[in-house]
Amino acid sequence: MIPAGRTPADSARAARLMGIALGTFRNRRAWEKLPPTLSRPGARQRIWDEEQLLAAVEGRPVPPLPDTPHPDDLLDTEEARQTIPAEQRPTEETWRSYISDGTGPRPDRTVFGVPHFYRRTIPAWLASRPGRGAGGGRPVGATDSRPRDRSNDPRHQLAQQRLDHVRRALAAGGETRAERVARELSVSRRHPERPIAQARAER
Repeated sequence: MIPAGRTPADSARAARLMGIALGTFRNRRAWEKLPPTLSRPGARQRIWDEEQLLAAVEGRPVPPLPDTPHPDDLLDTEEARQTIPAEQRPTEETWRSYISDGTGPRPDRTVFGVPHFYRRTIPAWLASRPGRGAGGGRPVGATDSRPRDRSNDPRHQLAQQRLDHVRRALAAGGETRAERVARELSVSRRHPERPIAQARAER
């Protein structure tokens, strides 16, 4: 997570501050001498706080980071998913598919090649997300009495076809595991997960 108002720095910036080449920085594992990263352990890009880097390189005490969540904190894709309440939280695979196909929230910023979302973006997306139960349907306070017409949206049509396929399988008492539905529809395994969950919730 990149706290609101902080300046992020990547490995190239860290290497320059240490006065060494980026290749040397990597070969010597120089990051082990630096403060903890803002990015999650195992994240594909190491991101530090610039002020903390400067302090460490100059031998000064490393200033602490804010410890209170802020609406403008920047979260990577997995951090954003973890802010979703457990009962509404999609799997990692489904969440990635939401982001890639436009069903999920749009990233607010790309930091060193990594998509990030403001903390406030996720609750706003949940509140306007179509679907059954809490958080679904039209946003609170909406005055338009008719739902938006998506009948001509190719992505909506494709999603509806998958949902109809799963509904028919359930009605016939057939198999609705994601692997089998994916084979029947000639799609990847992640695509049937959402229509399967929706069709089962309708029963």
